[in-house]
Amino acid sequence: MKRYRPRAARPAKPPRPGLKSLFGQPDAAFYRLPELEIRGGSVLTDGCRRVLEFTPERVCLDMGRSVITLYGADLGIESLAGKRLSVTGRVTRIDFTRKWGVPNG
Repeated sequence: MKRYRPRAARPAKPPRPGLKSLFGQPDAAFYRLPELEIRGGSVLTDGCRRVLEFTPERVCLDMGRSVITLYGADLGIESLAGKRLSVTGRVTRIDFTRKWGVPNG
Protein backbone atom coordinates (compact mmCIF):
# COMPACT_ATOMS: atom_id res chain seq x y z
CA MET A 1 0.00 0.00 0.00
CA LYS A 2 1.34 3.44 -0.96
CA ARG A 3 1.69 6.15 1.60
CA TYR A 4 -0.23 9.38 1.07
CA ARG A 5 1.90 12.52 0.94
CA PRO A 6 0.14 15.88 0.79
CA ARG A 7 1.35 18.06 -2.07
CA ALA A 8 2.49 21.59 -1.49
CA ALA A 9 0.14 24.19 -2.93
CA ARG A 10 1.46 25.69 -6.16
CA PRO A 11 1.23 29.43 -6.62
CA ALA A 12 -1.36 30.49 -9.15
CA LYS A 13 0.05 31.45 -12.54
CA PRO A 14 -0.59 35.02 -13.61
CA PRO A 15 -2.98 35.31 -16.55
CA ARG A 16 -1.34 35.58 -19.96
CA PRO A 17 -1.66 38.95 -21.66
CA GLY A 18 -4.09 39.01 -24.54
CA LEU A 19 -3.35 40.27 -28.02
CA LYS A 20 -5.18 43.49 -27.34
CA SER A 21 -2.81 44.41 -24.50
CA LEU A 22 0.27 43.42 -26.51
CA PHE A 23 -0.62 45.65 -29.46
CA GLY A 24 -2.37 48.41 -27.54
CA GLN A 25 -1.46 52.08 -27.38
CA PRO A 26 1.47 52.93 -25.05
CA ASP A 27 0.94 55.15 -22.01
CA ALA A 28 0.80 58.89 -22.64
CA ALA A 29 4.11 59.36 -20.78
CA PHE A 30 5.84 57.27 -23.47
CA TYR A 31 5.53 60.10 -26.00
CA ARG A 32 7.26 62.62 -23.70
CA LEU A 33 10.45 60.58 -23.41
CA PRO A 34 13.64 61.97 -24.96
CA GLU A 35 14.75 60.36 -28.20
CA LEU A 36 18.40 59.61 -28.99
CA GLU A 37 19.84 58.01 -32.08
CA ILE A 38 23.50 57.02 -32.30
CA ARG A 39 24.90 56.85 -35.84
CA GLY A 40 28.58 56.37 -36.50
CA GLY A 41 30.35 59.35 -34.99
CA SER A 42 27.28 61.41 -34.12
CA VAL A 43 24.36 61.45 -31.69
CA LEU A 44 21.02 62.77 -32.95
CA THR A 45 18.47 64.00 -30.42
CA ASP A 46 14.83 64.85 -30.93
CA GLY A 47 12.97 67.03 -28.44
CA CYS A 48 15.91 69.18 -27.31
CA ARG A 49 14.59 72.40 -25.76
CA ARG A 50 17.96 74.10 -25.24
CA VAL A 51 21.68 73.55 -24.76
CA LEU A 52 22.52 74.16 -21.09
CA GLU A 53 26.30 73.72 -21.29
CA PHE A 54 28.71 73.16 -24.14
CA THR A 55 32.42 72.34 -23.97
CA PRO A 56 34.56 70.00 -26.12
CA GLU A 57 34.37 67.42 -23.29
CA ARG A 58 30.73 67.84 -22.19
CA VAL A 59 27.38 68.77 -23.76
CA CYS A 60 24.39 69.20 -21.42
CA LEU A 61 20.91 69.27 -23.02
CA ASP A 62 17.48 70.22 -21.63
CA MET A 63 15.04 67.59 -22.92
CA GLY A 64 11.88 68.67 -21.11
CA ARG A 65 11.44 66.52 -18.02
CA SER A 66 15.02 65.29 -18.11
CA VAL A 67 18.57 66.51 -18.68
CA ILE A 68 20.91 64.51 -20.89
CA THR A 69 24.66 64.99 -20.55
CA LEU A 70 27.06 63.67 -23.20
CA TYR A 71 30.69 63.19 -22.16
CA GLY A 72 33.57 62.55 -24.52
CA ALA A 73 36.31 64.18 -26.58
CA ASP A 74 36.17 66.69 -29.42
CA LEU A 75 32.39 67.12 -29.04
CA GLY A 76 30.76 69.65 -31.32
CA ILE A 77 27.26 70.69 -32.29
CA GLU A 78 26.92 70.01 -35.99
CA SER A 79 23.35 71.19 -36.43
CA LEU A 80 20.41 72.53 -34.44
CA ALA A 81 17.14 72.74 -36.32
CA GLY A 82 13.93 73.14 -34.35
CA LYS A 83 14.14 70.53 -31.60
CA ARG A 84 16.59 68.25 -33.45
CA LEU A 85 20.23 68.48 -32.44
CA SER A 86 23.24 66.66 -33.85
CA VAL A 87 26.38 66.25 -31.72
CA THR A 88 29.58 64.94 -33.31
CA GLY A 89 32.77 63.67 -31.72
CA ARG A 90 33.74 60.66 -29.62
CA VAL A 91 31.02 60.09 -26.99
CA THR A 92 32.22 57.95 -24.09
CA ARG A 93 29.31 58.30 -21.66
CA ILE A 94 25.69 59.47 -21.61
CA ASP A 95 23.95 60.45 -18.34
CA PHE A 96 20.18 60.79 -17.93
CA THR A 97 18.83 62.77 -14.95
CA ARG A 98 15.35 63.94 -14.00
CA LYS A 99 14.74 67.66 -13.53
CA TRP A 100 13.41 68.91 -10.20
CA GLY A 101 12.68 65.43 -8.85
CA VAL A 102 9.77 64.90 -11.24
CA PRO A 103 8.37 61.37 -10.70
CA ASN A 104 8.17 58.92 -13.61
CA GLY A 105 4.95 59.13 -15.56
